[in-house]
Amino acid sequence: MKFLLTVFQFWKMLLAGFIVVLLLSLAGVGLVSLLEKHYVRDYNQHLTQEVYVDVVENEDVNLVFYKRTCPYCKAGKQAIIEVARDSDIPTFYINVDTEDGQFLVQKYKVERAATIVQIRGGKVKLFDYAAEDRKGNIKADKAAIQEVLNDSKNEDQ
Repeated sequence: MKFLLTVFQFWKMLLAGFIVVLLLSLAGVGLVSLLEKHYVRDYNQHLTQEVYVDVVENEDVNLVFYKRTCPYCKAGKQAIIEVARDSDIPTFYINVDTEDGQFLVQKYKVERAATIVQIRGGKVKLFDYAAEDRKGNIKADKAAIQEVLNDSKNEDQ
């Protein structure tokens, strides 16, 4: 009888442990899904288009449009991340392949993925952040990126 009681307690503990592990796993998956919805892993947890659509409309912000397969976007990515990290102006990263991204592409009339939309005091300006040099190599326009992302009020508005 004692043996059966011990076996029963063992299985009861094993089942309880399994349930705890299962619940923790599901909670972890839910947290990861939530974070992936609002943050782009490649851009080191910067704001994404979903947060922008939900929160910001008339603030001073920078919208960096990109497409994962765009060579111009890839060329400018690191320079943009470095400058945006030190900027006082929020920078949102907009994937043009998403539904929210397409909404913003249409709203701001973005024609190319590798575009920065600078919004200051409700006024909008568009800038390319990468281009081909004379040799045909695609390069980030680091000077323009620095100026656009850090400019709190563009003088010629």
